[in-house]
Amino acid sequence: SEYKNKINEFLDLLTLWFRDVLYAKATNDVSNLIFKDEVYDIKKQAARRTYYGIESILNTLEQTRVRLNANVNFELVIEMLLISIKEN
Repeated sequence: SEYKNKINEFLDLLTLWFRDVLYAKATNDVSNLIFKDEVYDIKKQAARRTYYGIESILNTLEQTRVRLNANVNFELVIEMLLISIKEN
């Protein structure tokens, strides 16, 4: 909860990360990645996750933004996000 003020930056970074994972999975090309120095980890995540799982995570990230803007309990929203990422 000490990072409550910086949560939007964190959500942006997570969205970009999973965008790179989806891009790597779909194209098998790493030249246009945002996190170019994390190619190994991105490829590992791409191999481990399904398209449906990545889409679900990206949707959950958007839901998290909406819930935080609606003043839902911060800790609960973040916990739900992390559970969704772990399950998918």
